[in-house]
Amino acid sequence: MRGTQPPRLAAWLFERLASGPNRESLGGDLAEQYRGGRSSAWYWRQVLMAVWASTTRDIGGHKLTAVRAVVISWMFLIPWLFFTGWVYGSTKFWVMETLIRGSIGLHDFWVIYAAPLLITWCLGSALIGWVVARLEPDCRAGMLFVCAASQLLLAVQWGAPAWRLANAGLPFFASFPVMVNLAVVFFMMPVSLFLGGLMAARQRPSIDASDH
Repeated sequence: MRGTQPPRLAAWLFERLASGPNRESLGGDLAEQYRGGRSSAWYWRQVLMAVWASTTRDIGGHKLTAVRAVVISWMFLIPWLFFTGWVYGSTKFWVMETLIRGSIGLHDFWVIYAAPLLITWCLGSALIGWVVARLEPDCRAGMLFVCAASQLLLAVQWGAPAWRLANAGLPFFASFPVMVNLAVVFFMMPVSLFLGGLMAARQRPSIDASDH
């Protein structure tokens, strides 16, 4: 049965990412039209369009802020990647000999897939998103977008040789871990950055028809 309240996740995203002088009135209009019979798909489409409009407006109107956000994100990301890579490489053989000795599943998790390293990279990206959203609350959608997009430069540099390796005729069991790593760097790290930013975003007033 269809409820009277708009889809909760879509409204949650609107509250945290939509910006601009007409944000409250637009949110009220969308909620009112949803209660008037518009579908959930329609509401989602309008929210995504509003978030994208906010993103482009944030970037276009705050170019220097966008540059600063990217610089701040990379000032954290580069040392984080090197530090976690050093810790992982320094402890990998000790872990193999002590903690996961004789366990094929743990060995694959820790060594073949390098899952602990990839998880810490995603956590680092989430922390970057949290910091950026806290520093730039009035234009967080645009700042989170440019920071996430800038990470793709690292993904392309890292992923090109890995992609060639995965397509070098290796059997599936050998290339699959490489593909998992690529998926984390290309997809999960930018997504983690956005999620961190959403978690940091302070709650704005709920969107209701009374806002209109």
